[in-house]
Order: sequence, then C-alpha cells, then structure tokens
Amino acid sequence: MTRQSLHAHCTFDDGAATPEQMVRAAIGAGLGAVGLSLHSPIPGEEDWCARPENIPEFQAEIHRLAAVYRDEIAVYCGLEYDLCSEPDFGGFAYVIASVHELVADGRRWSVDDTRARAKELIDGAFGGDGDAAAQVYFAAVARIAVLPEADVVGHFDLLTKFDEPEPLYHTDSRVYRAAALDAMERLVRAGKIFEINTGAAAKGHRTAFYPSEPLLRALREMGGKITISSDAHAADQIAFGFPQAEALARRCGFTALWQFNGRTFEPTEF
Repeated sequence: MTRQSLHAHCTFDDGAATPEQMVRAAIGAGLGAVGLSLHSPIPGEEDWCARPENIPEFQAEIHRLAAVYRDEIAVYCGLEYDLCSEPDFGGFAYVIASVHELVADGRRWSVDDTRARAKELIDGAFGGDGDAAAQVYFAAVARIAVLPEADVVGHFDLLTKFDEPEPLYHTDSRVYRAAALDAMERLVRAGKIFEINTGAAAKGHRTAFYPSEPLLRALREMGGKITISSDAHAADQIAFGFPQAEALARRCGFTALWQFNGRTFEPTEF
C-alpha cells in the first residue's frame, strides 16, 4: 500500500509552508499522493481561513505543482469545507467537511482554537454543561450526511482537542456517547469516510488521534469507512504518526483504507 494524506494546509490559509514545500515534504516522506486542502472562507476568520479572492490562485498553483511533480507524486486540490462557510465547491477534486465553530446565542464560538476558547464555548454558550455542548456539536457534524459534495468527515470528535491532561468533556457520559454515535450512524448511512487525523498529536496538543479508539471501534461495528490524514500545518508534519494510526485501525478491526485515485475514493487493503 502506498500512503497518502489528503488533509494538509499551506500558506494560502493557516499553514506555515508553501504548497511546494508541502509537496516536496510529502515526496521526502515517501507518500504516493498528497492533497492540499484549503480552509473554506468564513467572514471575520481570515487569520486561518482562505480569502475568496485567493482561491483561483491556490487552485492554479496546485495544478501547476501536479504537473511539475507528476513523475514523483500525485498532487490533488482539496477543500476543507467548514459548515459555517457558504458552499462553493467549484474547482476542487474532493471535499473534507468539518465543524470548527458553533453558532449559539447569535454568535460563533470556536471549538478548537485554544483551550481557553474551548472552555469559553462550554461556559459561555452552554452554562458550563459540556454534554449540552457536545450534543450541539455532534448535531452539526451530523449535517455533513446531507451534504452530497462532502467525501470525508474531518476530525470527527475535534471538540476533545484539549481534553488532555484535564478533560473538558466527559466522553464516557451517556449523553456524550449517544450524541456521537447518532451522528456517526447518520454519516455511515450516507457513505461518508472518516479520517483518522493525527494533526493534534503532531502539534503537541494531545497524544491520541481523532476519532478516539472507542469511537473507532463503534465505527467499525457500523461498517464505516476510514482514511488516514495528517492535517499537517507544517512540512515536517506531513505524515506524522501514520504507522501508529495504521496500527490503531488494525487494532479496531479495519482491514482497508479508502484512498483517492484522482476521481473517486476506493478501498485499499493495508
């Protein structure tokens, strides 16, 4: 099996490296394919999202790199679409759909920016009730099921990004687990692919990958599909933790990864 990572960011949004630096890092890491996935525009969030006027330039640069490096690696132009964005999928080869922000009390609240802002979401929007916040978060993630353009569900349980060492969410509570499993079931029925995302571990925010091992086991029991992505924001993160992610997937009973071939996703035994 040739590894690939379709979730990676560059200087066109909040990544630290240029698209070409990311592609060259992917080649150096032995990947057979890499996708640069642009954060979709959100008004007021230009510090980490793409600006609409820069999207054509991004797409042109990815296509240029695909041609330059075609004998060494497949390069794909992807979109990480946030549900707070206006839908615009033109010119992208695949779509990762994610929830980084929730809307409550007439304002947007960050799910994963910093631990302080994650706690502010729970305290300010939900009166300190983490289970209530989880219910709203997973209900938002479940809406990806009715988005036909979405291929991959990004970091399914992203809300737990800052749960180590002191948890903000009680992930073993009946309410949390029910909300997560309900969203998961809807997404599985819709045929969506779940990524095992190593990004937060690469950045030192946590040791565990997304989704958690209990949720991955539940996903396997439901017959769900998985892929592995680094969510890299720097060149040295491009394939972070892939052997460990593969071992986790096998431990949970998965035997195939869904990989992109330039047109569609197909299962590959690993």
